[in-house]
Amino acid sequence: MDDKSKSIPVEASEVCFSASAGAIKVRKPYQVWLFTLFAIAWCSGVAFFVLKTWFMVEGDFGPEKHPWQFPTLQIHGFTAFLMMVTFGCVLGTHVQQSWNVRPRRILGIILVALPVFQMVTSYLLYYVDWERDSRAVLEYMHLGVGFILPLILIIHVLLPKLLKNRELKRLQQPG
Repeated sequence: MDDKSKSIPVEASEVCFSASAGAIKVRKPYQVWLFTLFAIAWCSGVAFFVLKTWFMVEGDFGPEKHPWQFPTLQIHGFTAFLMMVTFGCVLGTHVQQSWNVRPRRILGIILVALPVFQMVTSYLLYYVDWERDSRAVLEYMHLGVGFILPLILIIHVLLPKLLKNRELKRLQQPG
């Protein structure tokens, strides 16, 4: 076997993440993948809710669901499936390596707990036959968490930059 055919063992965490100055950063292609999934899931979830709540069409036998409601839910479900796989990768690599980075630990815990909540509620919404009122409560809980989840991710990503800028300003002040 020649040198060119030898494979160099590389951990998955080294492929997806880079460590610098005590921070574990997600590499750019994986950031784009994650943020794209979040954007598609968020937009399709909001679109489904809007179509389900406010857009009924007149059918042969009275009001019917909007024809785009089900395809929007399919897109949302498929994206959520991809997010679960990606979540597993992030949980096994980024979360494990970043646990000791204090300024973002609380946001990190929230960013683990809320997707788990979304997975559980989506399962319950899809597979469990609920009373109408109970289902509505669960739908609104899923919607609320899903609505704020990208905001929490953005804060988690931008917080180190904000803290670093604040520290630099503090160090530059005389006194």
